[in-house]
Amino acid sequence: MLKPEEQQVFAGLVARIEIDDPGFAQRAARPPLWWAVVGVLLWTIAPICIVFGGWTGLIEGILAGGYGAHLMRRRQRWTLMISGNRQD
Repeated sequence: MLKPEEQQVFAGLVARIEIDDPGFAQRAARPPLWWAVVGVLLWTIAPICIVFGGWTGLIEGILAGGYGAHLMRRRQRWTLMISGNRQD
């Protein structure tokens, strides 16, 4: 948590950035789309690796599914943080 004076300075910086570069402010407000795309692709590839890869495919499938879940969770946390509903 920031002190009230620091919060005021921070709010001023954010306001200046939004005025100077509205494109940056818009990009910063939403998580990167590629996180969702890669997450879904990894979840799609995981069962294929398991079926056709034997025990090595099982390991690859678990890793791919886990990293896909990590990316989607990261995207969700980003959205919560930006909206102000942050849950740690």
